[in-house]
Amino acid sequence: MHFAIGDVHGCLDALVQLLQREGFIGPALEWTGGQAQLWFLGDYTDRGPDGIGVIELLMRLEAEAQAAGGGVQALLGNHDVLLLAAHRFCQLELPRSRREGYRVTFYELWQDQGVGGRVHDFKRLSPAHLAWLARRPALAQVGDTLLMHADSLFYLEWGKSLEQINQNLLELLHTDNLEAWEQLIDGFADRLAFLRGGLSLSKAFLEQMGACRLVHGHTPIFALVGCPPEEVRGPLEYNQGLCYNIDPALWKKGPGFVFPLAYTG
Repeated sequence: MHFAIGDVHGCLDALVQLLQREGFIGPALEWTGGQAQLWFLGDYTDRGPDGIGVIELLMRLEAEAQAAGGGVQALLGNHDVLLLAAHRFCQLELPRSRREGYRVTFYELWQDQGVGGRVHDFKRLSPAHLAWLARRPALAQVGDTLLMHADSLFYLEWGKSLEQINQNLLELLHTDNLEAWEQLIDGFADRLAFLRGGLSLSKAFLEQMGACRLVHGHTPIFALVGCPPEEVRGPLEYNQGLCYNIDPALWKKGPGFVFPLAYTG
């Protein structure tokens, strides 16, 4: 069985409680999920108190789950890209900021209050953490379900298929092309594409990607439905069941949830 979890945002304690509650890890934080396949949809750091702790837990569970015949997979989110860019380019200025005269560095962009970058996470980054983040695929498909971080069409700027998009973004994350990094960061700033575009746009996008259903995070559910974060205990289904938002806003004290994926082979 396949399952998905939305944005974690450095909330290690909340993630541990969720995984223990659902039977994926035991009291020593060891993998107990057997052959289950668990997918994380990006944004492992920022806003919460221990992003590096989240990364290290997922890195270890990847190996333990694989040894048990299961799997832990993690996709790329915008906060992961911002952290990689802050480390790689640090005090270099974004090309657009130079052109427009307001002078913002990649590090400053990551640290911005809207992002919630945590300096102690930045200082704890190791080569292993960075290599792991830079290997994250942007998209995945489980049966007829497409998994991705953002509710956005920007992915199509990087290719016409899942494989092409993943390959192009993987290559980008290992280059020093400032303009391309900025384009990727700008793309991730978009959201709500499928809510705005409705059923027809969602169908067209899914058809192009060879899938029948979309599961994403990126946009907190509580902000869309107007309820307190602690009341979000399941996905937001929209566009007649074509789209599911699973961002639980753990950083806003949401309890979190695990979303089962009906795998059709």
